[in-house]
Amino acid sequence: MEFIVLGSGGAMPTPRPFCQCKICQDARKDISKKRNASSLFLKEINGVVDCGEDIASSLNSENIKKVDYLFITHWHPDHTFGMRAIVEANWDFREAIAKHRIELVIPKKVFKQLKEHFDCFDYWENIQKTIKIVEIEDGWSKEINGMKVTAVGYTGKDSETFAYLFEEKGKMVLYSPCDTISFSREDDFHDLDLLITETGLFSEKMANSEIFFPRLIERIKRMNPKKVLMTHIEEVELQIWGEEYLQKMKDKYSNINLDFVSDGMKINV
Repeated sequence: MEFIVLGSGGAMPTPRPFCQCKICQDARKDISKKRNASSLFLKEINGVVDCGEDIASSLNSENIKKVDYLFITHWHPDHTFGMRAIVEANWDFREAIAKHRIELVIPKKVFKQLKEHFDCFDYWENIQKTIKIVEIEDGWSKEINGMKVTAVGYTGKDSETFAYLFEEKGKMVLYSPCDTISFSREDDFHDLDLLITETGLFSEKMANSEIFFPRLIERIKRMNPKKVLMTHIEEVELQIWGEEYLQKMKDKYSNINLDFVSDGMKINV
């Protein structure tokens, strides 16, 4: 399986607009330190998981030529509000026709929540015909070009946040990029070949609604994946702790095969 990290950032991109901290200033000077909203590209199936407001920039940076599937984990803006850019890129407004149609795979409860905040779906599906909506639930599965994709609700049937499990040739990759404080499925996923998950917060006082990094590490130890890649790295946390803190965490937890992703990282499993 081949993946590309389109975006490794958190709720706000790095550099954050207006911010003059060292992290943001460095990211303006060095594009390799930039972090767009968390998103993943699945090469074998031309699939994208999540589409924050800067998804067009992420797709262009990697010269992605086609997207056939768009998988959504939850409704939050940094995971969905770039949808117009990715969908309407296939719309030819001069000829008023869709050049391509993306299959939008979205959990039913997430879809209901998203439509309360952002609703162009009837227009895209029935007028432009740039998307085909597939509403799913926990446990939904589909095989695409030899890869099996399964939806994993964090709390089961009534989940508001989802992960996706990718399986191919005996290899298993779980992608759970955000809000994993509510993830209760760790007993279902032991010995994964790769876990791509959020970084959480290093600042415990801030971690009222987000997972605290040491607690995340304890979960990872219980799940025992062969490798862990951490994404959704918050600019506000790097302001406090510094980029070098990521290496300190790798050293501290050297008994776990973990790393922190960056935009454009290529992953082969």
